[in-house]
Amino acid sequence: MGLSDKLSATIGLFALTATTLVALPAQAKSVSPYLPLKLSPEIEYKVERLFVLADEPIIKRPLAVRSVYKALAKIGDQDPALSRSIKRYLGRYNHTAGLTHGSAKLTIDDDVDKHLANARGRTVGSSYEVHAGAYWTPTDSMWITLGGLHSDDTSSWEGSYVSFGDEWLQIDIGYRPHWFGPFQDSDMLIATNAETMPSVTLSNTVPLTDFGFTYELFLAQMSESDLVLSQERDEYQTGEPRLFGVHFGFQPFDGFAIAFNRLMQYGGGDRDEDFSSLFKAFVDPSGQDNIGQKGRDFGNQLSSVTTRYTFPGEFPFSVYMEYAGEDTSNSSNFRLGNTALMFGFHLPKLTKTLDLTYEFADWQNAWYVNSNYGDGLRNEDVVIGHWGGQNRDLNPPVGATTHMAKLIWEMSGRQILTSTARFISNEDYYNSDYDDGYELHLEYTHIFSKFLAGAEIYAGQNVYGDSFATATGFIRW
Repeated sequence: MGLSDKLSATIGLFALTATTLVALPAQAKSVSPYLPLKLSPEIEYKVERLFVLADEPIIKRPLAVRSVYKALAKIGDQDPALSRSIKRYLGRYNHTAGLTHGSAKLTIDDDVDKHLANARGRTVGSSYEVHAGAYWTPTDSMWITLGGLHSDDTSSWEGSYVSFGDEWLQIDIGYRPHWFGPFQDSDMLIATNAETMPSVTLSNTVPLTDFGFTYELFLAQMSESDLVLSQERDEYQTGEPRLFGVHFGFQPFDGFAIAFNRLMQYGGGDRDEDFSSLFKAFVDPSGQDNIGQKGRDFGNQLSSVTTRYTFPGEFPFSVYMEYAGEDTSNSSNFRLGNTALMFGFHLPKLTKTLDLTYEFADWQNAWYVNSNYGDGLRNEDVVIGHWGGQNRDLNPPVGATTHMAKLIWEMSGRQILTSTARFISNEDYYNSDYDDGYELHLEYTHIFSKFLAGAEIYAGQNVYGDSFATATGFIRW
């Protein structure tokens, strides 16, 4: 899917502004690449552990490589083996050009209606997947990444983007993923459940001031939909809605972070795409959205408040929460409607060799559906937020409760066994007839000197009562 003319013009404006800012010599510092997101699980879980030990709460993703080096400096020689492993991985970013990651999977698939969680649209019926990423950094203030992901379900330029700027203002243009939340397994607003959209992103890669301020703003182009309600609300049209995202976070003291996040779906067809209207809807959501008036109902909005606490020490752990809403309630700009609640904890050293994570979510029925957009908050027909939102019918929508538990066992310095269990229970109102869905994913990884190889077993039951089972072999670098 190509960028529309209007999005291209917006990109040009962002690029012109960014070029001017980067040209200021007093502010010139190097740009930072990002770690892969839900593509290299072995390094991702190690970095997750590192941030707990360093008392650095993760509040959004992807993680900038610069922030990982900062966490490594904080823990010093507290965990030499962990530090060595992460530094060895980060070494691949220390060149003018190189490969960042790569993977190939072959699966004995199953023909069941079930999407894999946070797999960018891939289903249990997918028999293979390949992805890779490479980079070139011509100057200290520019980083060019070329990536791609292909399976028999989906194909995209995942991880292909250009980054330029410095630590307080970095601009990323292309297929850069977004994840607004502290959770490892998903997020209510946006994660990697659907294909990554082309976007322009402005953010900082190092927290600002003593209060650790972080920000991120992005403008993305969603996939084409035939169910965009016209501005006069009298017909459905074909169009490509836009998605505007905002994150503001701060860390008032070591180990504690809080963030405020917004998503705004708008435009497409003949719907209003004017910046001034976007601003009005941002500051007055209850007066601009879900009012059902011709020419005035701007789009669709979601908001969340997230927090994370880390407690380092001999028995380090992290707890995190999210309170989110789909639009507003009772005509108030400060009261969330159709709420969702998420909670989780991470024990990176349950024992010397065990790493445990548990996450819970509960939401009301109106999530990911909207009267202005018949396809809801989906990209390429897949919900962009929590994986549980894909496990139901759109009409009528129902709420749900989910649980996820993940146990990582480092059997030796070269062998890792990861067990992940998920459970979902859809509400039974509207005479909906759903079964409880559950799944178990076992992954064994053997680390060789230059690559990793392993096998996966994935089995369970979807919410329609159909059982499934797959087996996968993989190789990663």
